[in-house]
Amino acid sequence: SDEWIHEGWGTYAECVYVEYMFGKKDALKYINGYKSKVRNQQPIIGPHEVNYTPPQDMYFKGALFLNTLRSVIDDDARWWKLVRDFYNHFKYRDIMTEDVVRFFNEKTGKNLTPIFDQYLRHTAIPTLELQFQESDGSVSYRWKADEKDFAMPIKVGRKDAWQIIRPTAEWQTMKSSVRKDDFEVATDLYFVNVSKMIG
Repeated sequence: SDEWIHEGWGTYAECVYVEYMFGKKDALKYINGYKSKVRNQQPIIGPHEVNYTPPQDMYFKGALFLNTLRSVIDDDARWWKLVRDFYNHFKYRDIMTEDVVRFFNEKTGKNLTPIFDQYLRHTAIPTLELQFQESDGSVSYRWKADEKDFAMPIKVGRKDAWQIIRPTAEWQTMKSSVRKDDFEVATDLYFVNVSKMIG
């Protein structure tokens, strides 16, 4: 089976424990502390049928990916039910990543395959590119990712009033009252890079 499933979920379970004991804010601090440990030098999942040693990243990047997936689902009650159902469904089985992806796609009614593939089968994490037009107060945005269909929704703007945008590989533009220096991305909820440019 794919080792990240055990190790990534195992590492994520520590964060779940922290959240249960100390609350979501502390759990987010805890899980984001893993970022400094991620090397992003090789994919978590290598080619099949090859003697591939998964990198250490499968622990920390795996857990950060699951935190990202939770943010994509964006409904904690639903997330915890999915996690419980996932565990009960697969508990005594040897499973592959394809089984995990199929489970989450079916249960959410979303096509999460490009998101799983980007985080598990490629080296780089996705970059949200932002281009600010100071003249008319607009911001353009797109994903730079290896998966051409990568279209993960993400929270941007201001911490106290996030708005969800749905970037794709193509540029889209929106009006924003938030200037470049104050425009934030919820990087504690999603494991991504952010690139800001003036247009």
